Amino acid sequence: MADLTEQLAQLGSLLSIAGVPATAQPGQAISTSLVPPLSLLHFTDIVQQPVSLDFIAKDVVFSNTNFNSPAFVEDASITKIVPLFNLTSIPPTVDSSGTQGLIGKLKGTLPVAVPSEAAPTLAVVWKIQDEANNDLVDGSDFLAPNGLTNPTLDVVFLPAFSPFDGSAPPPAKRKIIASVTLTAGTATFSRDVGPVVVTIPSIPFPKVLALTRDTNFRGPALIMVPGSSAITTINHIKALLQPVRNVISALTTVARFAEMLLGIDTLASILDATNIAFSKADAVSNLNDIDLESGFFNDTEAEDELSAFVYIGPPPPVESTENAVEMFNDRSFRAGEGKFTVTTGISFVAVCNNLHFKTPAVIPASATLTVNNTPPGGWFNADSFGDALSSIRFL
Repeated sequence: MADLTEQLAQLGSLLSIAGVPATAQPGQAISTSLVPPLSLLHFTDIVQQPVSLDFIAKDVVFSNTNFNSPAFVEDASITKIVPLFNLTSIPPTVDSSGTQGLIGKLKGTLPVAVPSEAAPTLAVVWKIQDEANNDLVDGSDFLAPNGLTNPTLDVVFLPAFSPFDGSAPPPAKRKIIASVTLTAGTATFSRDVGPVVVTIPSIPFPKVLALTRDTNFRGPALIMVPGSSAITTINHIKALLQPVRNVISALTTVARFAEMLLGIDTLASILDATNIAFSKADAVSNLNDIDLESGFFNDTEAEDELSAFVYIGPPPPVESTENAVEMFNDRSFRAGEGKFTVTTGISFVAVCNNLHFKTPAVIPASATLTVNNTPPGGWFNADSFGDALSSIRFL
């Protein structure tokens, strides 16, 4: 079967991925397949054929003198072996009577070359990787509505996001690879075909924390961004959110984009509040330094006034805390009166509509709110985080 194995290898080496554009837009459907089509393989097979040979020669004398009898080889009684001497005569003479011959029988198998043909079959498993060769996940990073094991791959690339740093991010790269196995008879051949690289635009995503005085995101708001952020104004945030909304609004059948859109729309509604305070700092040790609302006799400061928040930001690299925000009930980041830490998950948002609990709840499920120190309560301390926050810092 070596010839067939070689032909499979040659056929497999010709396979390539066709129909992939160099660039694609998020949400754009792409159909790709393996070429060329598989053809019938012609090869020489070595087959063991049975052999049965009977032969007759000389040097023996048979009782049955009819060599043409079908039963001869099965009943070949030997009378004598030549040369045989007649010892009754003096001197002895050669006895030449009878029918002389030599019988033999050979049975077994012999290898025979037989022209053959075989139709190869193809098994394929498609995979999508990022430019760092990490395997991406169907349903989260891309959509493959017809699965990943068909000869043809239908794929929709989902949006790629980059932390906003004030510059246009480079496009993201996606690699399409087909792991194929060709089979014909008992011969197999396997290889990876590709990768074929597709670039998709990378959308800048801001990191913003918005807190409101009242529950359910009502009332005056405090908008916070890290000190290193390239964001400069509230309108700047609105401008950054719009391209994100435009892309994901058509992809809400994907759970994480539906959750992302909910968070962005909630933030957008907060940004339209009448009274907004804007802070650009990695940490605010005393929220009493920030005025939420101007009053006729006295301003309303942010300290002990905040009841809900929305936090948006792309997750950082694995095992990093760059995505976290810490909030404290005491000034100067002291944790004794209560502290919690928030991170976003694959939906890039964390939403809490009511801080008036010892353990406030956040959505979606991929976001986390970890209470590091529970508010102690009592006569002199808050028993929740609502109307109690005094300092906040980005990690």
